[in-house]
Amino acid sequence: MKTVLLNANQTTQTSPLIPASPTSVENPSTWMRDGYSPTEIILAAAILTSLSIGGIGTVIVAITGLVKTLVPVMVSPTKEKKK
Repeated sequence: MKTVLLNANQTTQTSPLIPASPTSVENPSTWMRDGYSPTEIILAAAILTSLSIGGIGTVIVAITGLVKTLVPVMVSPTKEKKK
């Protein structure tokens, strides 16, 4: 608060240093209706991240299985049948 001396009678008047601003927080039901709730965004990001990590893990496991199957076949010497 700021104090201002107006006259010799020492009458003072106070005013706030920072003016009060109106609140700009929207009603949470608006967030839910419009689909841009911060909670919804965080949950969607978490779900998509876990799905993508799971998908990447599945691809890695599949490639590993393929390599485990193909490498022994490629490394083993070819056997020719003799007549």
